[in-house]
Amino acid sequence: MPHVEFIAASPLTHRDALIELNVEYLTWVFANVEAQFGIPADQVNGMPASAYVPTVIDKVCGHTPPHGIFYLVKVYDQWAGMGGLRCLAPGVADIKRVYMRPACRGLRLGERLLHRLLADAQAFGCERVYLDTAPFMTAAQRLYQANGFADCAPYDGTEVPVELHSRWRFMSRVL
Repeated sequence: MPHVEFIAASPLTHRDALIELNVEYLTWVFANVEAQFGIPADQVNGMPASAYVPTVIDKVCGHTPPHGIFYLVKVYDQWAGMGGLRCLAPGVADIKRVYMRPACRGLRLGERLLHRLLADAQAFGCERVYLDTAPFMTAAQRLYQANGFADCAPYDGTEVPVELHSRWRFMSRVL
């Protein structure tokens, strides 16, 4: 097993890495939305990922305990991935942007990060955790189901545009 670090990220001190990974992730998501649903990538959120990410980086990655946390995952001194948690209301949180770069997949990093985020949610006093996942994210869906997540209706605070709700998968679990 490689040496793995989970670094609590801050948009102030880790801005470049956060933007780079979020743009990479959303570029992939937008390309798959275009391929599967025929919605042009720059229309998913009204702009390309490279323009969108800086407008939401603080909202998605800027929460601090006990209101949330966002991790950068480092393997062998390289950024391998990311993911975070943000509190939506007292006792309720959502998991955001769990993403591992293709070269780092298969190392069970996503599972380790998910377990850390669930432990954080519990430590922050959350009783329920939500997440959203695209239909093409089948490996992630298997991971979530194996960890007790079940389908639910779209939830307040999701970042997914309303036009995609009927095509997206929303999941939750009790802690």
